[in-house]
Formats: sequence, structure tokens, C-alpha cells
Amino acid sequence: MPSTDSGTELWSATQRAILGGLLAIVAILGFGWAQQLGTGNLLVGSFGVLLFVGAGYWLLDLFRTGLEE
Repeated sequence: MPSTDSGTELWSATQRAILGGLLAIVAILGFGWAQQLGTGNLLVGSFGVLLFVGAGYWLLDLFRTGLEE
């Protein structure tokens, strides 16, 4: 539970929540593009895999940072 004397922790949690939501959207978009690998579109599919893995890693890092605070 955040302390009531400082709004910094609340701001940090809000910032992580907003960034996490945006990263989830990017990960979903990347997953959709990664499915293009099955149709032979290597450029879009490879970019989608990179987006999906990168956003997933960043989401896990946000969770870890939130647990440390």
C-alpha cells in the first residue's frame, strides 16, 4: 500500500500502469504481425516477433520494478 505522505509512489504506479497498457497493445500488435511468418511474409513477421519479444521483456521488467518498490 502506498504511503499517504508522498504522491511520488502513486505517480510511479500510475506511470507503470499506463506504460504497461500501451506495451500490451504493442505486444498484441506484434503477435498479429508475427503470424505473417506462416504466410511467407518474412519482413513483417520478423518485425512482429521483435516487437512481441521486446514488449514482453519490457512488461516483465515493469512488473519486477513494481514489486521492488
